[in-house]
Amino acid sequence: MKKLRILVACEYSGRVREAFKALGHDAMSCDLLPTEQPHGNHYEGDIIHVLDGWMPVDFTSDCDPEGDGWCQTRDCDIDTCDCIGPTQDGYEYKYIEKTGEMFGRPENHPHWDLMIGHPPCTYMANSGALRLYVDSKKENGIDATRWKNMEQGAEFFKMLWSANIKHIAIENPIMVGHAKKIIGVNQSQVIQPWWFGEDASKATCLWLKNLPKLKETNRLPGDNTTRRANQTASGQNKLAPSPDRWKERSRTYQGIADALADQYSSHILNS
Repeated sequence: MKKLRILVACEYSGRVREAFKALGHDAMSCDLLPTEQPHGNHYEGDIIHVLDGWMPVDFTSDCDPEGDGWCQTRDCDIDTCDCIGPTQDGYEYKYIEKTGEMFGRPENHPHWDLMIGHPPCTYMANSGALRLYVDSKKENGIDATRWKNMEQGAEFFKMLWSANIKHIAIENPIMVGHAKKIIGVNQSQVIQPWWFGEDASKATCLWLKNLPKLKETNRLPGDNTTRRANQTASGQNKLAPSPDRWKERSRTYQGIADALADQYSSHILNS
C-alpha cells in the first residue's frame, strides 16, 4: 500500500494523527502545545514552518542518544522510526536561522497529500458572537480587541485553506458571519459526534477541498433534540468553567478521528 503524507494542523491530542498512523500512513501533527502522546510524530512550533511538506530534523542526540539502536523520540527500534536525519539521501533540507531549526522533506514526495486542520475557534464561533461587542451588547459597539482577534483567526483559517495541499479538511464550530466573509467560503457539511458512535452533541462544520462529505459510521439513536452524555438537561455543555475548558472541548472525538482517517485515506488512494 502506498503511504500518504498527512499533516494534522493545530492538534495537540494526537488523536487524528494516530488514527492515520494506525492505517500505515506517515502522519505528523503540529501545534504550539506539546502533544499529549509524547512519542508521536509532532512538531511543537509555527505551522508555517511545515506547511509546504517540511518535517523537523531529528539528530542522533535526539533519536538514539544511547547508541543502542532504540529511538527515544518515537520509542521504537531505530530501523522502524520515521525520524528524518540531517544527511539522508533523497531528502532536501532548509534551515531557519531565526529559530535554529532544520527541516527536511523527501525529494520525490515533497508535499503533503492531505491536511486535516483544527484552527482555533475562540473568537470565530457563532456561539460567542455577542462577545465581539462591548458588554455583549451590539448597541455598545464592537470590542476592538476581540474583533481584531476574530479577524486574525479568520485570516489564519484562510491561510490554511489556501495551502499548497491538494486535499484539505478543516473543522470548526458554526462560524460567525463576519469571520466567514473573510474566509470567503461556506462549510461543506455539518456533522455530529453521535453519527460516529460518540454519545455527545457538538455541531462541527467541515470545509472540504477535493474530498467527499464524511459519511456517518455508527449513528446512535435519537436526533438533534436528544440530550447526550456531554449535555445538561437544558442542552448546555457539562464542563464547568476552568482554564482548561477550551482544551478539553477541542479534542477530536475518536469516532470522528477514525472516520477521517479511514474515509479520506481511502478516497485519495482510490482516486
